Amino acid sequence: MQRQSGFTLVELVIVLVIIGLISAYALPRFFDLQRFDDRGFYTEVVNATRYAQQYAVATNCDIQVTLNANDFNLQRRNNTDCTGGFGTAVLSPVTLTAFTNSNGNVTISPAPTLIVFSALGAASVDTDITVGGRTFHIHAITGYIEELP
Repeated sequence: MQRQSGFTLVELVIVLVIIGLISAYALPRFFDLQRFDDRGFYTEVVNATRYAQQYAVATNCDIQVTLNANDFNLQRRNNTDCTGGFGTAVLSPVTLTAFTNSNGNVTISPAPTLIVFSALGAASVDTDITVGGRTFHIHAITGYIEELP
């Protein structure tokens, strides 16, 4: 008699049950792209706001962050001596184009919101900003941006 090796029927059934449970739980989450959009755009808005605060301190010039329902942009004062209205786009350090972005699938609230960071880094408002399902808080006195749980 030759000895045969392989899986028993019980082992195969258990493996199939485990694969079924994993696929029932994981696949719907894997294919739900809205979560990825929410998280990605939230991270972009937080990082852009932090960049605006740091850029204001580094350049000694006020920077305005404009948050609309589905987009954001950064602007500095028009004149080289940091006077006048806001209208000159802040350039992205990576692309050297206007620091702005939009995502029609994710909502920013409250919108519209204008935040001006002074040359000392202080913010013009003390507020919570919600992007998708995530929220961050801007502390007016320090300009600190705190991500909330």
